[in-house]
Amino acid sequence: MTLTEVNYYTKRFAPVIVIVLLVLLILFFGVKLLFTYLSSKTVTTTISAPVKYETTFDKIKPPIILNAKKPEAFKFELDTLDGTPNVEEATSAAEVYFIPQKTASFGFLSKIYLMAKAAGFDTDTTQHRLDNKKAIFDDGKRKLEIDIRSFNYTYSYTITRDDNINPASPLTAESPQYSEASTFLSQMDRYPTELAQGENNIVYMRLNPETSEIVPLQSPENANIVEVDFFLPDVNGLPVVSSTYYNSQHYVMYLLGGTEKKVIKAQVMYFDRSSDQVGSYPLRTAQEAWEDLKKGKGYIVSSQSPEIGIKIQKVFLAYYDPEVYQEYLQPVYVFLGNNEFVAYMTAVSDEFLIQ
Repeated sequence: MTLTEVNYYTKRFAPVIVIVLLVLLILFFGVKLLFTYLSSKTVTTTISAPVKYETTFDKIKPPIILNAKKPEAFKFELDTLDGTPNVEEATSAAEVYFIPQKTASFGFLSKIYLMAKAAGFDTDTTQHRLDNKKAIFDDGKRKLEIDIRSFNYTYSYTITRDDNINPASPLTAESPQYSEASTFLSQMDRYPTELAQGENNIVYMRLNPETSEIVPLQSPENANIVEVDFFLPDVNGLPVVSSTYYNSQHYVMYLLGGTEKKVIKAQVMYFDRSSDQVGSYPLRTAQEAWEDLKKGKGYIVSSQSPEIGIKIQKVFLAYYDPEVYQEYLQPVYVFLGNNEFVAYMTAVSDEFLIQ
């Protein structure tokens, strides 16, 4: 091949050679960058740490719920938004708090007499009597029972025909029912801080003087009785429910007559939980609680249903506020249905319950 021919072919294929070299360089650096990227990536596997339980009290008793009924007579179906009993706030474990039983102190006499005076008793003429751990004042019209250990109490006033039951002016939702009820609790010197921090609910009623029947109302209009319920605040982000759900065992009830408001019933049944003696217990799932409800287990605390068929519309986890002394504040599953149906189911795993 002559020099002229070499020069000819060189000029002709030079662009092709340059392009090939550029492609090879691009591929080389591309592969190099790819390997550099891959080598910088580390594959990590996330392993969930097992939930640690501290079953401090070993096995515990299930909650005691007064006047609760068994759900054996009902037939249940789920009517929740997703068609399951699962709840967003459900966890695999929850704290259980010990409730220490208090003992009577030497100064209980002065305390109960101050409470009796605040409730309207003439303590010069009405003395107390002791029935086990209860101090009872009774003047024939008023009755006050006080637990001398915790100072929980129940007060009642007997309405007679001499009592005015007609309010001087119509009651409104803006009337100061809550502030007056909280003032009464303060005067009784039994107004736990938690009750002041929680929510309250106002119930309007009307007393028929002819039949002595008390009928709940939907609004303040025509009401001559008002009940103010006090509920405990949330515990660990979970609501606290009472033994009747819609009402509380901590309440003040007024009779409205003329310009006067007369306390006819009041009660505080509050039990302090320990902040030091706390356990962490495994929970059963909401599905397991639902299956047990269908088998007739659990506690019905409210129902206005004339039928046996109940549609469960909401399920959630809550703490149960006991009405009578028991050793633990513990979680329960709450099932809400039509016609004010409410059922509770123990939430602590069966293996840690005393059956």
